Amino acid sequence: MRYTPKPLNKIQTTLALSLLLFATMIGVAVFSDDGVMTVFSFKGDLEKLKENNESLVEDNLTLRREIGALKSDPLAVERVAREKLNLVRPGETVYQIVPHPNTP
Repeated sequence: MRYTPKPLNKIQTTLALSLLLFATMIGVAVFSDDGVMTVFSFKGDLEKLKENNESLVEDNLTLRREIGALKSDPLAVERVAREKLNLVRPGETVYQIVPHPNTP
């Protein structure tokens, strides 16, 4: 005797199709390009960008202070000329200490 499954009635067919549609919608909502996984990824990116932005704001503030000092303080101009441009005044002697190559 062979087993033959009974055909599904109208309610069971509707329920099965509804569940299949629901599962498909959930899958699309989670894994699509605009889905939940992408939103979580963007939240991590947003946090990194906020930290980077804070760092840039601090750098800008430091540069604004340096610009203000360069506009008003001649000693600041001299300091920058000596440190960044390696300039010396006429008549000054520059000594450079070169480490011995065998010294760690």
